[in-house]
This record gives sequence, C-alpha cells and structure tokens, in this order.
Amino acid sequence: MKYRKDIQILRGVAVFIVVLFHLGLGGFQSGFLGVDVFFVISGYLMAVLYNPNKKLEFFKRRALRLLPAYFVVTILMILVSILVVTPNEYNQIFEQSIYADLFASNIGYWMKNSYFSKSEFNLLLHLWSLGVEIQFYLILPILVYFFLKHSSFLWLITISSMSACLVIVEVSPKTSFFMTPFRLWEFLIGYGVAKYFSNNGNIQSTIKKQIVGSVFFFIILAIPLFKVDGQTLSILAGHPALYALLITVSTGFVLAYGLLTHIEKSLIANFFETIGKYSYSIYLVHFPVIMLYLYHPFSGTNLQVDGSTDLVILFFIITGLSIASYHLIEVRLTNNRRIFVILFAMPIAIITTSTLGRDIQKLRYSDAEFKTFNAFRDRSTYRCGKMFRVLNPGSITCEIKRINTSKDGGVLLVGNSHADSIKSVFADVAESRGLKLYFLVPNNPLMSGSHISVNRVIIEAKQHNVRHIVLHYSLNAISASVIAALAKKAGENDIDVSFIMPVPVWGKHIPKSLWENLKDNKPLPIQTKKDYLDATNALRESLKGLKLENFMYYEVYGYFCNDECIVVSADGRPLYFDYGHLTLTGSSRLSELFNIVLFGYR
Repeated sequence: MKYRKDIQILRGVAVFIVVLFHLGLGGFQSGFLGVDVFFVISGYLMAVLYNPNKKLEFFKRRALRLLPAYFVVTILMILVSILVVTPNEYNQIFEQSIYADLFASNIGYWMKNSYFSKSEFNLLLHLWSLGVEIQFYLILPILVYFFLKHSSFLWLITISSMSACLVIVEVSPKTSFFMTPFRLWEFLIGYGVAKYFSNNGNIQSTIKKQIVGSVFFFIILAIPLFKVDGQTLSILAGHPALYALLITVSTGFVLAYGLLTHIEKSLIANFFETIGKYSYSIYLVHFPVIMLYLYHPFSGTNLQVDGSTDLVILFFIITGLSIASYHLIEVRLTNNRRIFVILFAMPIAIITTSTLGRDIQKLRYSDAEFKTFNAFRDRSTYRCGKMFRVLNPGSITCEIKRINTSKDGGVLLVGNSHADSIKSVFADVAESRGLKLYFLVPNNPLMSGSHISVNRVIIEAKQHNVRHIVLHYSLNAISASVIAALAKKAGENDIDVSFIMPVPVWGKHIPKSLWENLKDNKPLPIQTKKDYLDATNALRESLKGLKLENFMYYEVYGYFCNDECIVVSADGRPLYFDYGHLTLTGSSRLSELFNIVLFGYR
C-alpha cells in the first residue's frame, strides 16, 4: 500500500480532538468520538496488512508497532506515580497496571465505573482503546477465516455487532463502550471499505468521489459540535450509538474516496499530517501526563485545567514527551536487535515495578495514614455488580446474596447511592437469620425524573414475594409525599414499609480531611448532633405525620453522634469514603439498627 496522506490527516484530527477533550476545553465535550475514527482506520489497515498465510509475521509486525511504546510509557508512568500519588490512588493504579499488562484495560474499567466517571484516579484509562484494538488483532485470524468462507459473514458479523451495540447502549452504556464485541463493527466497517472499495488499500479516486470524501471529512471535523452523552441510555444521544455510526461511516467514506487535492495540500492538512505522524505517542503520553500534572489527593480523575498557564505547560510537556517517545521508542527501540527479548521482559517489569511500588510507599506513610488511604477500597461492589445488567437486561431487581430460605418472602431495599453503601452489611444481617434481600438496580428509584415509580416498586415487591420494603436515601433525595404514597400502596398489598433516616453528611471529603489532619494537623470537619437534627427536622416531622400501621421510620444519629458526630472508628478507620457515603466500616455501625428494622429486636 502506498503512503496515504489522508489517513495520516485523519489520525491527526482524531488524536487532536481526543487530547482537547481530555484537557477539558469547552466545545470538545464529544472529543471521545476521535477513538471511533481510530478504530475504523485500524480495521482498514488490518484488511491490507493481514495475510492468512503469514499469521506469525502479522503478529510480529503488530507487536513491534504497538508494544514497545505501550510498555515503556506504562512503566514510566507507574514509576512517577510511586513518587507522586498517595496509596489511595496508587492502589487503583496498581490494579489498572495489571489489566494493562494483560491488554485488558477495557475489561478492567468495565468492571469499575463508566469511562466518564470521575470518582477513581484512572491514570491508565486511555489504554482501554488499545485493549479493544489488540483484542481485535487476536480474533482477526478467526474472523478472516469465516470471511474467506463466504463474504456474507463480514456483513453478518458487522450488522450483528452494531445491532447488539445499539441494544446494549440502552441497558448498560459502559458495556457497549468498553467491550470488544460491541465495538467490532467499527473495525469491520474499515475492513469492508478496504476489501470492497480499494486495491490493497490504494484508491483511484475521481474528483466527484473526492468531493464526497471531503464532505464526510468535514463531518468528522464537526465532532466538537455534537451533543453526545456517553452515560445516557439512548441510541440518539448516547455512545456508542448513532453519532458513533455517523463518524465511522464518515471515516469509511474518506478512506474509500480520499480528499480533494487542495485540501490535502493546505496548511491545516499539513499540520494534522504531522500530528498524525506522532499520533500514537501523543495518545499514549497525553492522558497520564494530564492526570499527574493536575493531581490532587482524593480528587479522583481531575481533568480540569484552571488557567492558560497550565494549559501552555501541559502542551509543551505532552509535545516534548511525544516527540521523545516517537524517536526513542517507536523508531529506535523498535529497531533494536534484541527487541523481542525486551518485549518479553516488559510485562514482567510492569508487574515487578507496580508491586515494588506498594512496598516503597509503605516506607513513606504511617499505619494511621494507610487506614485513611484504604477508605475508598472499604466498600462493596456498585449496586448489583457488573454482569447483572448484561445478563439480566430486563430486570431492575437483584438478590444481593442468594440463599435458601425457609422464611416466607424477603425484604426489598430501595434507595440511591446511600442505600448502595449500606446494602452489604444490611444483606449480612438479613442472611444471618435466613432472610433474602433484594435490591433495585437503578440508582435513583422513586426520585424526581426516575422511571421507577411507586407502582413499579410494588410490582417488584409482589413478584419476589417481598413482605417488607426498606427505604434509605440521602437528605432531600426523596420527598415525604412519595414515601407516603409508597407506604399507602404497600399497605393495600399487606407489605410493611420502613424508612431509615439519612446518615450525617459532611461539607468536606472525609478521608482527605483525615489525611490532612494527620499530615498538617488541619482541623477535622465538625457537625454536632443538634446540627444533624436541625438539618433533618423537616423530614422527621413529615414522617411523624404518617399515621399508617404498616409504616415506621428509624433514626440513625445515635450510631454516629453523641454531642458531636464522628467520622472515624475507634481504631482509626474512616466511616465514609467521600463526603457522605458510608464505608463498610461505617455501615457496620448500623448492624444493630438493621436487626431492629428487619426483626424488631437487637
């Protein structure tokens, strides 16, 4: 295949908008669509480069192209992290490095939160796309085997993958986003274009075709104008959905028809061609550099650049490291005679480095600090777990612990993220006496804008033979009128309803405050029992007014407040992992209350 400037331009545009998106610049909120452009280009090139009769040579070339920079940048970022971040963040980086080592970053992040979540320090988040790409390379021989059997397999698999993606995006957007089967269609669009609209990657394009290709190129340039929400359950505004389809098809047209000559020769095209040359190193380097430069302990994924000075500094750091990565790793290291020995050693080096990093950090911090840093890990799996939504797309209720019970029915826990933080300890108490605990999958049941209504909750309760519904929310998340409506409807169906009052919340991040107290003797946040009672008084008075035989509400302040409310256990473990969500340690303080709620005695 001859050198194609238009492909290099596409790469430059794609990485440019991705970097600007990660820098948090206004107008580039949909810049993640640049990755979709990369996937189509990759599929196109693999159709040209892969020879079924030379599989080993194909994998060697792919390894030489991707792995040296991939491994070196990963190791360097781990080394910097050991010295820069606290164990709270390093514990997260350690886990991320293991998945990166296995080319499974996409799977690791899928098991956590969405791509757009800011709660964790996702230093290696950008490697998710390389995980998908490498997994595509690994299954390519199998795909090509079927494609050679009959050409219809290409379109069948492409359409099947795309259809599944559009279905799953309305159930679990992060599954469509991260998992290779639901991204396969983007690669295969590029693959199909190469096979049916090119001569081994080369094109003979007329002016009319170049005009068409150029029109679609401008659609790609318009990505910053798109309004895409990667977390919404919609094929219209969600991702990867119809906007992703538009961008992949547009990329396919550019690859098939090329660009007008005067566009390719323009100054802006030359700029993007140069960016495209360094695009792989730019992609590898930019995200962890931004993360480490903007790092603040306990702040999760911070991508907010505050001023133009920081923006300029980041620009020069990313540019310098990208150029160095390209020339020293992509070019020079790749040509090293012992490169395959080096590549074999690098995965071991990542595991060794990341493991030693934990030991090195133990020398920097006290035991009390480590207890504080572990707060974020002292929590249960989010909602019903990662696989539940995929395996049970139509269900909104899960069973927290599957037990054989002789009791009649079970209990349904309903609430937002605050209910999520207590569910594991609540389930332990229920299980200890043979009671099943069910939990609602959505994070906002009965709240404003939720599709989970009072009637739907009652239907779920009756379906699982639940005789008791327990509610727990943060303050002001649910109105007393909704609680009353649920209790009345439940009473008509012989179901009891209990409401566990909101736990004390704080104006400061509790683990961060504890660490600053240990490190710099900064004062901890203060909240008295009176403060809590005053804040919750309106809700309490409303609940007192519900004169229903099947309804009870339960106070929690006695488990957290004497004269003042506490944020740490007697042995120094945080009761919260952020501003108001209980750790497992914090939730365990409510075990006695859960016994009272469920069984009427301590």
